[in-house]
Amino acid sequence: MVQVNESNMTFGDFQDDKIFQVEKSKLHNKIGNGIKVVEFILLNDKNQLSFIEAKSSSPRPVKENTIRFNEYIDEIYEKFIHSFNLYYSAVLNRNNDYGEIHDNFFQLDNSKVKFRFILVIKGHRIEWLMPLSDALKEKLSYHNTIWKSDVIVMNDKIAAEYNLVKQTDE
Repeated sequence: MVQVNESNMTFGDFQDDKIFQVEKSKLHNKIGNGIKVVEFILLNDKNQLSFIEAKSSSPRPVKENTIRFNEYIDEIYEKFIHSFNLYYSAVLNRNNDYGEIHDNFFQLDNSKVKFRFILVIKGHRIEWLMPLSDALKEKLSYHNTIWKSDVIVMNDKIAAEYNLVKQTDE
């Protein structure tokens, strides 16, 4: 079983044949200058790939902070898209996967894979999630249309309900 510790959260336990830790991979290291990536890609049992990004905070979309909010959305967007492209460059043998990606990922029927881009923010208030979700959905709208992908923004408590992160007693 694999756990990923990121942004003061513990993700997992995941079966090691269902996770690709792209951020720590040789693939990212070899290609990587300027390539921003998510923490990991999770292969769900239902022919679904989840690209998981973890953050310990986010700016709020208030008038005095619009520039920082938009920069934050751009940063998350780049991580999702770069990770998607990097992953598929390996799966389609455009780049060496260095034996880090389990065979399960290569055996997917890519015509049926569902894609989810998930942002988990530690300690974020529920009422702050929707503006982030709306902004990311708008930024990724072309990708969501072409690839029929979903964007999900949640805090660590919601993520714990979906067994993505371990519940803490804070």
